[in-house]
Amino acid sequence: MRNLLAIIILALGVNACQPSSEKSVEEAGFYTIEGEIKGLNVAEIYFMHKDSTGEHKDTLIVNNGKFSVKGITDEPQFVMIYSDKVRFQKVFYVENKAMNIKGTFDSLLHVDVSGSPVQDDFEVLEERIQTHRDSVMVYWNLAQEASNKGDTIIANGYQVIADSMYRSESLIRKQFILEFPHSFASLNELLNYSNEDNLNESLILYAGLSDEVTNTKKGKEVATHLENLDKVKQGNIALPFSQKDVDGEVVSLNDYDGKYVLLEFWASWCGPCRAENPNLRAEYLKYHDKGFNILGISLDDSREKWMKALVKDDLPWTQVSDLKGWQNEVAMLYGVRGIPANFLISPDGIIIDKGLRGESLNAKLREIFD
Repeated sequence: MRNLLAIIILALGVNACQPSSEKSVEEAGFYTIEGEIKGLNVAEIYFMHKDSTGEHKDTLIVNNGKFSVKGITDEPQFVMIYSDKVRFQKVFYVENKAMNIKGTFDSLLHVDVSGSPVQDDFEVLEERIQTHRDSVMVYWNLAQEASNKGDTIIANGYQVIADSMYRSESLIRKQFILEFPHSFASLNELLNYSNEDNLNESLILYAGLSDEVTNTKKGKEVATHLENLDKVKQGNIALPFSQKDVDGEVVSLNDYDGKYVLLEFWASWCGPCRAENPNLRAEYLKYHDKGFNILGISLDDSREKWMKALVKDDLPWTQVSDLKGWQNEVAMLYGVRGIPANFLISPDGIIIDKGLRGESLNAKLREIFD
């Protein structure tokens, strides 16, 4: 669920501007968003976006459910509007056009975003995903009902179906990429769909996209991601990197030459990562004197939250971060699109395993050191 729902990858590119009223929105090269959510009774909402200087959270004044914002984006990008007072959130594509958001607060699943062809494409996928998830929920509810009645066998059967259907959601995204090769929206879907296990398939999907799409900045980012996935396959030499630790000192992967090191990608806000930390700590204390090391790579964008997590979880190994969140340069180099993630590197610099958690990590370390 974490990779699909909890974490929204915000690769934006938006700057504020003051456009001339003598030109149309598209001619002036900026976007306008006029929104009206009936029943949204708050004084302000937030607009999340990102540009070359980092992530930004702008405050939008709300008057009787109405709000507006203007800006510039160099190519279609994901943005998010949300409230921290009530349950309101909408993620959508913005491009340099006149756009509108309409809806009612009591039916947020049907908030309509118009004016962006890319968003129109994305809404096709959103509708398919929602229909699919509704079907999953039917079987999940049946499993719950059977469990409440004590029908364990029937409940397990429904749960197996629900789990299988949920895992098949990626196939819907794959089909979207095949059907919309000229859409910018297919780039983000391919970026999130691709992994080492389906790399060859992902390369074929990328090759099927139009030149107009692949020649964009995002298109080149996807190409680099696929190249990096190929480079960090198990059995390959680990890619070298350097990043600053909590004291601002540069730490290099080369510092671990001749040692076993686990590259552990995590963040303070990642629940599964934090849940695994006690096991990592126990294994580190058990095997460190025998040559086991961990290098934590945080995808935090807040130094304060990063530091608090380190203290609370009492992590004794070296930690590095560039505080760029999902744009962490080491994470991008290693093709990391979801956390927790890790790579176990041998003393001679070879990636010998990856994705080790809990007992699978413990068993691997016993194999090496006991």
